[in-house]
Amino acid sequence: MASLLTVDTPIMDGLAMIRALRNCPAGAGAGAPVLFLTTESDTEIRARAKAAGATGWLTKPFDPEQLIRVVKKVLAK
Repeated sequence: MASLLTVDTPIMDGLAMIRALRNCPAGAGAGAPVLFLTTESDTEIRARAKAAGATGWLTKPFDPEQLIRVVKKVLAK
């Protein structure tokens, strides 16, 4: 299972979701790749996403081909 998440979501933001996934039992999201998609380019938020367990990061707007390249790279690991 892989996930695409963003920072600004209702109820649970993307950072909380990454932490929740990383706390799941093995096979249920703990090691799943997580790409963080956001309009935020702030290095603090990027560092917080990485610390929470994000596998990769894309700043919106992005080129669809860029998303495909990043997804392929993350899934190849």
